[in-house]
Amino acid sequence: MNWLEGERKNTYEEATQKRKRNCESSSANVRRRNIMLDISLPALTVLVQIVTGLVVVNPLHISDPVEIHEELYCLAINSYHEARGESFDDKMATAQVVMNRVESMKYPDDVCKVITAGPVRESWKTRQHPDLDQEDRVYYPIKHRCQFSWYCDGRSDAIQNLDGWEDSVISAFLVYTGFGEDIVDGATHYYAHDKVNPSWARSMVVTVKLNGHTYLRED
Repeated sequence: MNWLEGERKNTYEEATQKRKRNCESSSANVRRRNIMLDISLPALTVLVQIVTGLVVVNPLHISDPVEIHEELYCLAINSYHEARGESFDDKMATAQVVMNRVESMKYPDDVCKVITAGPVRESWKTRQHPDLDQEDRVYYPIKHRCQFSWYCDGRSDAIQNLDGWEDSVISAFLVYTGFGEDIVDGATHYYAHDKVNPSWARSMVVTVKLNGHTYLRED
């Protein structure tokens, strides 16, 4: 994806350029670890239930394996950056909000596109070539204008908290495959009620308050 390629024009663009190799490096480190060692107790409990047949995973999406791999990665890394220091339920809730948007007609029907939605600007490198084909042009998200703030905050997206990453991967898998109930009751938005009070929330219906977040859907 273009946003992973980066530029060298300024500090923000240099940080953007590092995203892909940082994430790939972190993913490699994760693969070298035993994922069963450090996952949280709620995540481990769910996995045991699935393995023993106490619960059944009901896949919602039947797609090409490559597409599934990409969507699961997008869902997991979004949960990681949005809720890496929070509970397993918070990670599940974050993933569920994304999937609720995927199911809504008002948002893209693709996990990665939902997460990366927002205004973009064209790279100065391709903008200076007026005859360049559209498919060869490079675009980057406008800083602090994305649906999910971590995606365009200019900071590194490297995975540092491996425990949080492992739980994020498990929560993404469970929500993507349709395990359990929608714990946010159809919510497509959320905010940290101890930190902000966004004006857009006034026109929405609160579905649930979970730990430090309020979850909402359109009326």
